[in-house]
Amino acid sequence: KGAGELTNEVTLAEADVLRFARTDKEYIGREATLAPARRFVCAYLEITPDGAHDGHGGEAVLLQGKVVGSTASVAYGHSCGKILAFAYVRPDANLAGTEVEVVIAGTPRPARILGAPAYDPEGLLPRTDAAQIPA
Repeated sequence: KGAGELTNEVTLAEADVLRFARTDKEYIGREATLAPARRFVCAYLEITPDGAHDGHGGEAVLLQGKVVGSTASVAYGHSCGKILAFAYVRPDANLAGTEVEVVIAGTPRPARILGAPAYDPEGLLPRTDAAQIPA
């Protein structure tokens, strides 16, 4: 997680960082912090690149022309050739395969909500462990 997950719209519970909050004392906003309501859930998006802009977080996510959330972090995935993003969207919009748009640099771009990682979703590709490589 990075700093992009915490915004004015997303609660600590929705960002899955409530474990870092002091819940054993009183403070302004404690009730809202602990409220179970889940307005947003984290979605994993694959955005079609246009070669000019990748985005950086805070971009609107649209479903059928209506805003259903916003991106938290965005980066180009070199292994899969797509722009990948974490976004907070309404729970009813977070269905794998759902076609959405992400507004990057003022232009709506085609995107799709993923149900699994974009690269090696089964975790079958070999990985290198530097601790096991002889010196």
